[in-house]
Amino acid sequence: MDPSEPNAPSTTSLPAVLREALELQILEQEPEAAAGVIGAAVGEHGAAPVAQALLEATAVAFRRMVSITDEAFDLAELLTQLALDGAVPEHRLELLTEILTCAAATAGGIRPSVDALLGRLGDQDLLFGAWLGTLTGLRVASMAIEVTEAELVEDVLLAFEVFVEEPEPAE
Repeated sequence: MDPSEPNAPSTTSLPAVLREALELQILEQEPEAAAGVIGAAVGEHGAAPVAQALLEATAVAFRRMVSITDEAFDLAELLTQLALDGAVPEHRLELLTEILTCAAATAGGIRPSVDALLGRLGDQDLLFGAWLGTLTGLRVASMAIEVTEAELVEDVLLAFEVFVEEPEPAE
C-alpha cells in the first residue's frame, strides 16, 4: 500500500516524531523544522494522536518535576509570570491554561479526552496549544528541578518510549 494513501499504515512512530521535533526545537534551535515534523506527523497520524503524544510528554515532565520538588505551581501565577516575561502572548493564555490543565491532569492519572479538546478548539488551536504547552511545561519543569531543557527532554523521551508497546514478532 502506498504510504500517501489515506488508510496506509503509519511509517513513523509518535515517539520518533516527538524525539525529532523536540531535538530540533530544544537542541538545534530550529523551530520551523520542528513545526514541519509536527505537521508531517499530523498528516500521517491525525491531529488528536499527535496532540495526545504532546500532552503525555508534558505530563511526564510534570510528574518528574513533582517527584523531585514535591511541589506544584499555581497555574494563575505561572501564567501571569509567563505573560509578563513575554514567553506567552497574552491572547494565548486561555488556550495554554486549558492545555496545561489537561497535561497536569494526565500527570495526576486522569487523562482528559483529546477528542473533546479537538471538538472545542479545532485542529489548529489544539496542535498549537499542545506544542506550546509542551515547550512551556519543559521550560517550567527544567527550571524547577534545576536541569537544562536538553537534559529534561532526554529524560522525558526515554520515559515516553518505555510505554510504547513493541510489536510482537511474526510467527
